[in-house]
Amino acid sequence: MSGCDCKKYEWVKVDKSKCDGCGNCVEFCPRDVLRLDNQGFPYMAYRDDCWYCDVCKFMCQLDAIELETVPYLIR
Repeated sequence: MSGCDCKKYEWVKVDKSKCDGCGNCVEFCPRDVLRLDNQGFPYMAYRDDCWYCDVCKFMCQLDAIELETVPYLIR
């Protein structure tokens, strides 16, 4: 997707000021869509495979993850 700001379309948002890079969100994601970047922060590597199930959010003990509102039909 040339010229696409793909970060703009990530529906899983990580507050890096809260995240400690523990990796719980990555480990417990049932669809294996999250990865840790080279700084240790999670990012959505496979957005099209995400179920938007909120497991990553619930597994984050520091409340560093928010899910953007996605259309009902996607869920």
